[in-house]
Amino acid sequence: MRTGRSMWPTAGPLLVALALVGCASAPPGPVADLAIDNVNVIDTRTGAVAASRTILIAGERIEAVVPAGSRSLATRRVDGKGAWAIPGLWDAHLHLLQDDAGSALRTAPTLPGYGITHVRDMGSSASALTAYRDAEDGIEGPVVLASGPTFWAIELPYGDRSQQRLVAPDADMDAEVGQAAALGADFIKVYAGFGPERLEALTNAARRSGLPLAGHAQPGLDLDAQARLGLSTIEHLETSTFTGCGVDPDVYFDRIIAARFSGSGETIPDITADFAADLDRPACVAMFERAAAAGLAITPTLEATLLPPSLVRGLAGTLPPDQRESCDVYLRGFGDLTPTSETRYLAAGAALLAMIREAGVPLLAGTDAPAFCGTPGPSLARELRLLGEAGLTPLEVLQSATLNPARALGFGDRLGAIAPGREAHVLLLGGNPLDGPAAYARPVGLFTQGRWRDEGDLDRLRLPSSD
Repeated sequence: MRTGRSMWPTAGPLLVALALVGCASAPPGPVADLAIDNVNVIDTRTGAVAASRTILIAGERIEAVVPAGSRSLATRRVDGKGAWAIPGLWDAHLHLLQDDAGSALRTAPTLPGYGITHVRDMGSSASALTAYRDAEDGIEGPVVLASGPTFWAIELPYGDRSQQRLVAPDADMDAEVGQAAALGADFIKVYAGFGPERLEALTNAARRSGLPLAGHAQPGLDLDAQARLGLSTIEHLETSTFTGCGVDPDVYFDRIIAARFSGSGETIPDITADFAADLDRPACVAMFERAAAAGLAITPTLEATLLPPSLVRGLAGTLPPDQRESCDVYLRGFGDLTPTSETRYLAAGAALLAMIREAGVPLLAGTDAPAFCGTPGPSLARELRLLGEAGLTPLEVLQSATLNPARALGFGDRLGAIAPGREAHVLLLGGNPLDGPAAYARPVGLFTQGRWRDEGDLDRLRLPSSD
């Protein structure tokens, strides 16, 4: 995992501090490379706000958080102007490397403009991952956790073959996982077709290699049982995520695919509403509680699975030409949607998400961009807005992009909070995110990987079409 480079003078603040100590009788206070003054620091665990604080950063760690005006020595000071300070944001389901390393190297430097300091890349070709790993130290983008090619146990009539690892029935799972690790994969993503026995073999091999396992819910096994085997996160708010809730999710999945790609005559809102109504809610909540106890987290990716069609129609014109066809495919399953049908659709999606929340399963913010109508970067603020509209509290929305992914992905002691000893990925927002998700749209300051960027710097990084 890339740690970044410090931009600060090699002489170091400690020598300056020692010299000044000899000239002053009072203790100098904490010593830092950078002081971010006059900010309101939000506790991502509780939502408590420590008003009027100074964040002191030494190297790439947070040295201290002290009341503004306290004595401290810093090589450089910046005025936070009363902004709200939170940890840098995660996009926990992104396809940064989906096309090739060249595309990723162009996109990655724009992501800090949206406050994104960490991403989890959920599938790429082996060549794209290798090329990106060779080049990433030379770019100023987010820290990237990557899976490389995704694991498939069956062939399906879609997907880029270069991004798939088709695992034969008699394959040596340790060898398969070992090859992914040799490419530089940080985790294994399971995609399709692993029944109970093969999923267990894959989870055991991943565990022996020290790589987490994440991906889609697999058939034939309730979600909590998959979590107990070792699946750490489940991706997407889709029918398979509700395996173990008293209905056959494949029946509804097949109907959705037919509506989206085959013109079946049904609409996705009606299918989604039917699915939500048919679930055994008490059984579902109990199943998710068991899954949470086993350590499972879920990335709903509402940008790809519950994006309001009325919003999509406004987005279509902002997308690059090569992505508009994918966005049109998303809309195809909605037919001539009335406002009433859209309301029913969103209510059904919120009801599905409510079961997961009630059970205490941690939710991770992820966009699946550039799938369907998403764009890496601006899609994250939209995902956070959608999570709020689906029923999450503002604190839960904040946690979904900071504290929850840090904990779920194994960095709970290093990331996810503004606190002494944590890695210094500090994002400043002009509005209070606890008042609502609008604050995420235009960050006003960011320190990450040894570099401070002010509001003007971040504006220049953002895509013109995102405003």
